[in-house]
Amino acid sequence: MSDPKIPGPRLSKAITAIRVGEQEYPLLDIRSTGDLILDVSFKNTTECTKSIPKDALRELRSKKLPVPSPRIFYRVRLETLKKHSEYFRTLLTPPFAEGVLIKESLLRLSKSNQNPTEVEAEQLPRVRIVDDDTATKTIGRELIFGDLLQVLHGASPLTTPFTTHCLTVLVIMADRFSLLPFLTRHFQKNLLNHKYQISQDKTGEETLRQKVLIQFHTDHGVRFAAATKELILRGSFRWGGNYDMSGECQTIWWDLPHNLEAECAYRRTCVLRTIASIQSQFLAIYSSSRDRQCKLGYDSSAACDSFQLGEMVKFLTKKGLLSLIPFQSVSPEDSEYIWPEAYSGDVDYLINMLRQCPSYQIDHNHGRCGLRTKLLPALDFIKSCIDSGLGIRLIASKNGPVFDSWIPPPAPKQSFYVADEKGEDVDIAGGSHKEFQFALVRPKMVWGTGNNSNVERSAKGLFTAERWDWITEPESSGKSGQSEYFHSSLKAVLIMCSRYWYPTL
Repeated sequence: MSDPKIPGPRLSKAITAIRVGEQEYPLLDIRSTGDLILDVSFKNTTECTKSIPKDALRELRSKKLPVPSPRIFYRVRLETLKKHSEYFRTLLTPPFAEGVLIKESLLRLSKSNQNPTEVEAEQLPRVRIVDDDTATKTIGRELIFGDLLQVLHGASPLTTPFTTHCLTVLVIMADRFSLLPFLTRHFQKNLLNHKYQISQDKTGEETLRQKVLIQFHTDHGVRFAAATKELILRGSFRWGGNYDMSGECQTIWWDLPHNLEAECAYRRTCVLRTIASIQSQFLAIYSSSRDRQCKLGYDSSAACDSFQLGEMVKFLTKKGLLSLIPFQSVSPEDSEYIWPEAYSGDVDYLINMLRQCPSYQIDHNHGRCGLRTKLLPALDFIKSCIDSGLGIRLIASKNGPVFDSWIPPPAPKQSFYVADEKGEDVDIAGGSHKEFQFALVRPKMVWGTGNNSNVERSAKGLFTAERWDWITEPESSGKSGQSEYFHSSLKAVLIMCSRYWYPTL
């Protein structure tokens, strides 16, 4: 019994059939004057979660039909395949068995005075290809493979509508058959004009991930950098620690190749940690610094600091960016205790939320006191670095595109920390902490300028630092606020815990 047919769009190309034994299989004339038959079997399993067209899989399941694995014959031009594809150029040329078979078959036709471009398809040499598809888990790939051959032979795709999923499968197939250089050149207008419908739900994240994968294979410039930046800022449900690899998340775009998945997750972690360091530092210095933060010298300056600390805690707690946890110990297995959750929202939304910090004043004489005057310049600089250097920038190399990873390499030797006379941890094995000091940053007017490499290094330096000092004015005691920030403890009845959690990669 032949495989059940998948509902799909009608093809304008004439489809005939080729008989193999007792069965007939569809024959699609990519070129009616073709001199080669590609015999392609598309293997599908019950693990498939997508289909082309979109409703085909749902219809199969509703009718309780078995998952089809169609076998399609395509009539193509031999020289066209060999000209544009290293894969076919190698496969269809001796000493490979397929190349030997083709050479012998065409020689027999020549000896019998038959033109391969004019004979019936049954007389042409055939090359068998099996597509197992472990990357897309998609039923209906035969339509996209036909579209790929159409583009290769100078025509347009026949599948309509040509969705983002169709384009993703097309690019993945082109990569497998070494057709990406050709596709990038001759399908460029379609790639540039394609509209990605990115919503805020899981479907929108899948579309964004497919966009990243498509741009990685076809556009190594600013579009790929912009797509990765968008994914990093948005975040992913699979980076939250409760990720399930089963079901529809087994496709290649849910685990981006070439270490892109880990890189995007790590860069998001770096950005969140950097933003969190601002509120952590100012909470620490307002609660336990020996130096008074109000520099006006009024009798009310001490009260001003206490007022600002209270309003700071009130604002951050109200926005859900700070959790106040009782001092008693609680078992992590206590189901009734609500632990602070990791921030999983959009980074731009987080920055805009922090910008809402009001200019709290204990009275009209303290107009420049408080968190807002310190917070906004730091957020402006962070936003500038996000816009200019957060996305992954690809660099051409002999082995394909590469990028400057933010993930630190494995430590060459074991670190060993001891406390110095100031109580600071020092790695006597030779390691040193990467520190960022906001006071040393160039003026705002030159932020985000310069060549791409310098901009990216600036963003990398900020977000991959291990310590941050956001104090821009000198302390009255002559000490930097950095030491007070890193080595002070919050002495209060309540322990204030930042709401951020960072996955370990």
